[in-house]
Amino acid sequence: MKNLLKFFLEVEKLKEMPRTGWVLRNIKNPETVAEHAFRVAILVWLLSEKKNLNIGRTIKIALVHDCCKIYSGDLPHFLYHVHSPKMRWVRLSQQEKEKRGRKKFELERKSLLKLLKFLNPRLKKEIFSYWLTYERRAIEKRTIRGGNFVEQVHRIETLIQSIEYFGANEKKAGTTWWEFTEEIVDDPLVLDFLKVIQKKFYGKEAISDKDEKELENILDFILKINKLKKMPRSIWVSMGVKNPETVGGHIFTTALMTWVLGLERKGIDLEKSLKMALCHEMPSVYTGDLITPFILPKGEKEKRKVFEKWPRLAKKEKKKIFFEDYQRERKAIERLTQKLEPTLKKEIVGLWDEYKKNLTPEALFVNQINVLAVLLEALLYQRKDKNLPIGWIWEWAFEKCECPTILKFLEELKEKFYKKSLIKKAFFKIFGIK
Repeated sequence: MKNLLKFFLEVEKLKEMPRTGWVLRNIKNPETVAEHAFRVAILVWLLSEKKNLNIGRTIKIALVHDCCKIYSGDLPHFLYHVHSPKMRWVRLSQQEKEKRGRKKFELERKSLLKLLKFLNPRLKKEIFSYWLTYERRAIEKRTIRGGNFVEQVHRIETLIQSIEYFGANEKKAGTTWWEFTEEIVDDPLVLDFLKVIQKKFYGKEAISDKDEKELENILDFILKINKLKKMPRSIWVSMGVKNPETVGGHIFTTALMTWVLGLERKGIDLEKSLKMALCHEMPSVYTGDLITPFILPKGEKEKRKVFEKWPRLAKKEKKKIFFEDYQRERKAIERLTQKLEPTLKKEIVGLWDEYKKNLTPEALFVNQINVLAVLLEALLYQRKDKNLPIGWIWEWAFEKCECPTILKFLEELKEKFYKKSLIKKAFFKIFGIK
C-alpha cells in the first residue's frame, strides 16, 4: 500500500502540469495534463460505444497515456518556432520526424518506468502495456487495436481544445492543430467525427444524416464538458486554497484510483465502475460544484470556520439536503445528455443515479474512492497551509469507507502525513480530544 500511495502522490503532479503547446502560445491558465486526460477518457468512452472495442480497456489507455510526462515533462511532438508570432507547424522530413519521435519515446519510457517502479509487477506490467499500446504505431509503425484509436481521439480532443482557445480562425491558430490531427487520423469513425467538427466550425459538408446527428450530439456534449476543466472545486475555494484542482482534475484522479484500487476489489464490474467515476460529477456543468452537507456564509473568514468541524445534522435534515441536491443534479445530468443517443443517455444517467443513491456495489466503491481522492488532495494542501482545517474530511472518510483496500490506504495516509510518533497526538488534536 505504501508503494501505491507513492504512485498516486506522483500522479497528482499532472493536475498542476500545464500542457506545453498552450504555454508556448501564451494561453493564460491553460488546461493541465490531467484535465486533458479526463476529457480524452470521456470522448474515448462515447466513441467506443459506436465501435466493437473493449471500452474498459480504451478508457484505461486514455487515463495512462500521459502518465509518462510526470518526470519527462509535457514534451511537444515536434519543435515549434517559439519566436515566430504565427507559430507555424514545423515542416520536417520523415526521417527527422522519426528521429525526434524515437528520442521523445525513449525519454517518456524512462519517465514512466521511474513512476511504475513503485508498483507490484502485475500492475506495473498492465499500465506499461497500455501505454506501449498507445505509443507503438508512431514508433514501430504498428497499428494496435484500442491504442491506435485512443491516439487518434487524443489528437481530436487537442484539436477541439485549440478551437476553444483560439476560435475557428485558421490564420490565428487552427492550421497547426488541423495538420497535426490529419497526419494520423485514419479510423473511419474518427474521420467522420473530424468532418462533423469541420461542419460545426467551418460550415463544411459532413456525412450521412443519422451518423452525422449522433456525432454532432457527442461533439456538443464534449464542448459542454470542457467547462469542468475550468471549474475550481468549490470546497477548496471556500477553504481559501490557492490554485485549487478543477472538477476535471478531480474526476481524472477518481477514475485512476477506481481502476488501480478496484483491481483488489472482488465482486464489482470494473468497467462499470470506471464509467461511473467519469460521470459522477457531470451535473456540475449546470449546477456548479456543490458542497454537501455544508451551507456556506458569505464572508471568507466565516466560510473557513464552517469547515473546522463536521456538521452534525439530524437524519431528517440530511435527507432533505440530499433530496434537494439530487433533484437539481438529476435535472442537470438529464439536460446535459438529452441529445445523446437514447441508449447512451440512459447509461450515463443510470450510472450517475446509482452513484448518487449508493444503489450497487460499484456505487458504494466509487463513493468511497471519491472520498479518498478528496482526502489525498486535502493532505497535500495542508502541507502548504498547516492551519487548513481538514479534520472533518478524515471524519467523513471514517464514516463512509468500509472497503478493506481503502481502509488500508487510509492507514497509509496517516503513516505518511502524520509521522508515526505523532499520529496519536495529531489525531487527538484534529478531533478535539484532550
